Amino acid sequence: MSPSRRRQANPHLGAYYGILTSAFVSLVISLAMFEQLGWQETWVARAMILVPLALYVVIALGARTLNVEDFFASGRRVPPVYNGAVLAAVLIGGTGFFAYTGTLFFLGFDALAIGLAWTAGLIVSGILFVPYLRKAGAYTMPAFLGQRFRSRFVRAMASVLQLPPAALLLAAEIKVAALIIAMFLPLSHQLAVACVAVIIACVTIVGGMRSLTWSASAQFIVSAVGFAVPLIIVSVLLTNLPAPQLTYGEMFEPLKRSESVTGVSPSAPSELATALPREQPGPSAKPFLQAFGAVSQTDFLTLFLCLTLGAAALPSLLARSGVTSSVADQRRSVAWGVFFVALFAISAPALAAFVRLLMFQDIAQAPANALPSWLNDLSAYRLLFTKDANSDGAIEASELFVARDGIVLALPMAAKLPFVCTVLTAVAGLAIALAAAASHLFTLAGSLADDGIRLVDPRSEVLPRLMVAWVAIAATALAAGVFLAFAEIDVMQVAIMAFASSAAIFFPVLLLAIWWRRCTWLGAVLALGLGFATMATAIAFGDAPIAGQFRLTTVIAALIGAALGLIGGLIGSLLGPKPTPAEQAYFEELRDPSGDALYDRAQRRAAAAASQ
Repeated sequence: MSPSRRRQANPHLGAYYGILTSAFVSLVISLAMFEQLGWQETWVARAMILVPLALYVVIALGARTLNVEDFFASGRRVPPVYNGAVLAAVLIGGTGFFAYTGTLFFLGFDALAIGLAWTAGLIVSGILFVPYLRKAGAYTMPAFLGQRFRSRFVRAMASVLQLPPAALLLAAEIKVAALIIAMFLPLSHQLAVACVAVIIACVTIVGGMRSLTWSASAQFIVSAVGFAVPLIIVSVLLTNLPAPQLTYGEMFEPLKRSESVTGVSPSAPSELATALPREQPGPSAKPFLQAFGAVSQTDFLTLFLCLTLGAAALPSLLARSGVTSSVADQRRSVAWGVFFVALFAISAPALAAFVRLLMFQDIAQAPANALPSWLNDLSAYRLLFTKDANSDGAIEASELFVARDGIVLALPMAAKLPFVCTVLTAVAGLAIALAAAASHLFTLAGSLADDGIRLVDPRSEVLPRLMVAWVAIAATALAAGVFLAFAEIDVMQVAIMAFASSAAIFFPVLLLAIWWRRCTWLGAVLALGLGFATMATAIAFGDAPIAGQFRLTTVIAALIGAALGLIGGLIGSLLGPKPTPAEQAYFEELRDPSGDALYDRAQRRAAAAASQ
């Protein structure tokens, strides 16, 4: 039995995180009391944000390590429930917390394709990829492909091609976190971006995957508490029951009446590229319950398939495939991740419905000079504005402009909850955005350190691996911070592009590598290359018609790229040289769920040979 298998997780983890949860809840209750005693809102917000941030850094420092296996795979002893929590945090992220819930507010039923796809994608990944990647034991997904095909070129190619999706998601998560910090702390956007970059770089540098795992577990707890508490309170106020996922259907009839009074009428679907709401405040003109009123059935299915394949092959999720003690534990961790993601996916529609009902009930036939107080609160944070375009003295739905990413924060405000609930929600979104950002950062930098440098210096004799990883993390965080300090991106559009890139580039090659014995390095190169070429074409042409009225959007390109990648991988493998005996032996061992990880076994053999 290998040393990594003998080392068990700390048996007191549950107690530690129970204490952490109690401390955070105590902080919220204390600040709620101070608010009632007259504390200024600015001090409440600063305490609520800064104390958890300091806690994340302390946890990361406590998990610091100089051991290579701990740094890249958290010692292969993360319990399933904690790994599942981090998987959910990476998949949802700040983009899901803010942008997806806002998309539900605007599109209603039509936005369910996103949440359902994330859940389905994690299920697909847990069935098709994750157990076998755990058996392989490689620290990165490109390293697995290099070992599977005995090819340095395949490893280098995969390492380069995983940079775009991981970098896009890193930029999106840093922006979300920076917006929250700049909203509640006296910092400019550029300084907020710099603070976020420094925090995630410090968390990742001190302990790699180990410090990332335990700080992200704490961040997941904070995000779960901050998301659930205001939602449950509002559910009790509106339905008398603390189960919003089961009771928000009672609000459909009053919601439809409020929408009718404020001028919301059925709409016709438009192209997917224009149907999804943007970051800037806009009107909500589609009924919440109307099916396929914003996107067509074809676009709904296309978006669902694209995001499902993208989530299944997302590099930042697959990088966590080697952190548990066994293949069985890795399967359990995926099951926990599916549970957490599915719980969020069925809770977010309830939140969007409650916000929509509270908003439209309050503005229905309300005079323009006597609007609800929460409108002013949201306007102060630049999350909403109104415009009485027809000068009739009332505000209709088409005259209420709401920011997509502010819908979560609008819930406690519209429900007239104490200000501490608003900041609690913001802290929850900040926590999950930091967890996802650090994971994407480690995926990028870990690949540079383990794939790029190992190709040049296989034995790490010239440049120590951890030193290279530290430099890569710092450089990547700096590059992301500089980019976001000057660039404007829409986090939902960027996230969809990242998932589409993962679907086109990596899903075909992973499917063939794990499930087809005959696949060779040439087939892998063609699968990667065709997927990337398709996505590059879609991004280069943008929304310009290619053939007649046909537009190659990123979502369509993802499915086309995945299909072409599968076809190219099949043809390249059949026409090229047959797999070598070493490749066939590796494939047979990969399919066996028992025993140690193949990478650990190879490392022990290399160490034994070097000692002789």
